[in-house]
Amino acid sequence: MSNGGSALPFGDTDTDICVVPAEHVALHILDLPIRSARHRYDALPFALEEQVGQSLEQTHFAICDILPDGRILAAVVDTSVMDRIIADAPDKIILPEQILLSVPVKDADGAVWSAFRQGARILVRVSDGTGFVSDSSALCDVWRLSGMPRINSYGAALPGNITWTDRSFEGPGQANHLEKHDLRQGVYRPSSGIGRPLRWLAATVAIALLAHLALAFADMRAQTAMAEGLRGDAAELLETRFPSFSVDDSPSLLQQQMIAQAQPQIGSSFLPLMNRVSQTWLKHGTRIQINQLSWSDDALKLLVEASDLEALQQAEASLSADGLSVTSGSATAEAGSARAELVVRP
Repeated sequence: MSNGGSALPFGDTDTDICVVPAEHVALHILDLPIRSARHRYDALPFALEEQVGQSLEQTHFAICDILPDGRILAAVVDTSVMDRIIADAPDKIILPEQILLSVPVKDADGAVWSAFRQGARILVRVSDGTGFVSDSSALCDVWRLSGMPRINSYGAALPGNITWTDRSFEGPGQANHLEKHDLRQGVYRPSSGIGRPLRWLAATVAIALLAHLALAFADMRAQTAMAEGLRGDAAELLETRFPSFSVDDSPSLLQQQMIAQAQPQIGSSFLPLMNRVSQTWLKHGTRIQINQLSWSDDALKLLVEASDLEALQQAEASLSADGLSVTSGSATAEAGSARAELVVRP
């Protein structure tokens, strides 16, 4: 990987930036009509699955930009590339090389390319935000297959069988706000300091109150000035109460585990029923998130969310198979999530 100089059209690049050569990262434009940033990110692998020529488990996805028309500029890179960069430069922003060229403005005739040639290697940025790298011997074929767009060249002369405009005297325009294109997202997101431990602390306390559990977080709250120390306290507490969980696991799974461990109150059927529901879902490995809970007339009403309708149906079926009476309301689904209301009785 490069962090300035020989492979780039800009001389020295910021020492806090590590650049992934365009040969190792692909840029895609896609339309994901999802308002939640987290749900948009979660939906990326499924939206790009058919365009990725390898296992999704070996592929890292990142959102590089939200375009003015609402579409998403997404990057796809092998996890082995990300692992190698993180190991060598754990604190640096990681950028696709294509991002370093500014996006050319589309004209009335269609797409426009910005090109920068060094030797036989030609870096291209397209007016839709995507980009690629090509060998000089292959660029003509790529250009013709793309409809022969207008090209502004900022480096060495392009092959003679291509029509292009020499802009080398201007120098290539570099994209602004490079940090927003950082590929360190998802599992590669750098530590957010005190924010993530506090969010986990708040979520755990809320669930504990709902299940009538008393968890000792006084010592952790006293150390809020030390982000890493607070994260360590949270991890230690989870290890004591829930050894199979860490601070990076899904809050919905932790919620199910905590409810499953709650002791039923004498004279009330709420907690015993809630205990059966959570134990059933844990037993079947059901991945479900409870967004709203209410109790009336010996019936437990749950507004639940899952990745898709099939996961909701499996959650309902597992409760029925365990001898519980389950009635489901209408279900809604959008890209990356599905929701329904379940009414559960003993």
